[in-house]
Amino acid sequence: DELEFGYIDSPHHRFPVVLDSPRDRGLKDFPYDELLGPDFGYVTRVAQREDVSSLDSFGNLEVSPPVTVNGKNYHLGRILIGVAFPTATTGRNMTKVVQDFLWAQKVQEPVALFSDWLVVGHIDEFMSFVPAPDRKGFRLLLASPDAGYKLFRGLQRDGHGQAKLFEGLKDEEQQTVDEILNDKGLAAQNNYVQSEYAPSCIDWNRDVLKRELGLDDEDIIDLPILFKLVMEENDNKKAETELRAVAYYPDMVNMIVLGKNLGIPKPFGPKVNGRCALEVEMCSLMEGLGLSCTFIDDFASYHIKLGEVHCGSNVRREPFDFKWWNLEM
Repeated sequence: DELEFGYIDSPHHRFPVVLDSPRDRGLKDFPYDELLGPDFGYVTRVAQREDVSSLDSFGNLEVSPPVTVNGKNYHLGRILIGVAFPTATTGRNMTKVVQDFLWAQKVQEPVALFSDWLVVGHIDEFMSFVPAPDRKGFRLLLASPDAGYKLFRGLQRDGHGQAKLFEGLKDEEQQTVDEILNDKGLAAQNNYVQSEYAPSCIDWNRDVLKRELGLDDEDIIDLPILFKLVMEENDNKKAETELRAVAYYPDMVNMIVLGKNLGIPKPFGPKVNGRCALEVEMCSLMEGLGLSCTFIDDFASYHIKLGEVHCGSNVRREPFDFKWWNLEM
């Protein structure tokens, strides 16, 4: 999340560029020392130290596939970033110098999503895109507590209420399906995360993404993910300690997409007939699109540190065929 890859394109030359986050953590010197070269560009934006927060790491910067919205073609997709809720008077935002740089790109007009409800505050914690053979050529994946509870209620109804989450994890307390469903506090927390009513989180973002990317409900797949609320102090120490969300089990939407191959955080869900019910559901949803699922155990390396597979990976993707200078500005 320290860096993100893009490219510069002109009629006479094209080469990759690394965008270096102003958050400057462990990999802060890597882009400049190891990547910058005659055919590899480097860009950063320097912010005031007190302005920088977790939202300036680049799990909070994504790009949609190409879309058409109300007759306007975004051949290069749209930049997606996470910020505080639009009417909030406090909260964390991606720092202004980075936002200004992204808005200045013109050809991938940004969409601002609400991500400050999360402890880490990154949009990759609740959304991703995967290729699809039909409709718009992709699906938007959204984390969905509603889908999670629907799955667990189905397991309970079928007699699997004693199936346990987190089996095989030595230092993690196991929870049964019945215990999850009987936890009224957890249910209330997930209702807050999902709810379409203010203050809302996932459903509010769903509406924004549908509107700004021209999506229908059929273009969206809800993934069974539960969250929990924890007390968190803002990075910059200016705001009061408040409740924010983290994934209850490894967050499957926080995946790495490599063509038709998906590297998905292993969720350690309840087992039925020897198979993780969350993995079975994920495979059912993805394999119908011709996608292959590989589940990666990132529990100790990333999940307990509030990250997942996507947070620990970077991909240099093939540039779009479309030439930006052919856009009507």
